[in-house]
This record gives sequence, structure tokens and C-alpha cells, in this order.
Amino acid sequence: MSESDEKFELSGEADYRFLSLVMSLATAAWSQLGKVAHPVSQKIEKDLDQARISIEFLRMLQEKTEGNLSIKEQELIDNTVADLELNFADEIRKTEASGESAPASKGPDIIIPSGAGGKGPEIIKP
Repeated sequence: MSESDEKFELSGEADYRFLSLVMSLATAAWSQLGKVAHPVSQKIEKDLDQARISIEFLRMLQEKTEGNLSIKEQELIDNTVADLELNFADEIRKTEASGESAPASKGPDIIIPSGAGGKGPEIIKP
């Protein structure tokens, strides 16, 4: 294995192992936020404490890898963390306002941050 195979430059190439790690943590966080069904039970199961931990892991990974990622890797982790933080804040707001979690029968609201579409944040309601 050559040195170029072992280390990716800041060109734009992405290491699939890094992408898989980020996506694995993000998938767990989305499930814990109650935004997607749990992969095993296929039910919406909200656990905001666990979601907070998963998002913190991603933030830590973002901080520790700063300056060492390709452009695609940096965009992926930045966008993932921003999306999850916005949706986490929305879930906390809904929980505090109602005193309990949103009913599972209604689909979750998903917030798209401002960078995604070139306009301000928007909430997509099912």
C-alpha cells in the first residue's frame, strides 16, 4: 500500500471509513431524535438524552479532525452536525412546550438548515 493510499489529501477525496463512521453516528442520532424509525424495531423511539450524546460524539469528531479532512469529509460532518443540532433544538422545544414527547402517530418535523437550499431554515411538516 502506497503512502497516497494511506492518507487522503485535502483535495476532495473522501475516506469511506470516515464517511461510514459519521453516517453511523448520524443514523443513531436521527433515530434517537425520533425522526426516523429504529432500524431493528421499525418504530419511532425518542431518547433525547442518547441523541445528545450521539451529537456530542459527532461534535468531538468534528473538533478533533479539524484541518485534517478532505473538502467532502468536512462538508459532510459540518452539515450533519448542523442538521442534527437544529432538529435536536426543535425536539427539545416541542418537549418543553407540551411537557411530553410528540405523538408517534404523526410524522416528525424535519428542519433543513439555511445552507441546504440557499435560503433560511425551513421546517418540513409531514
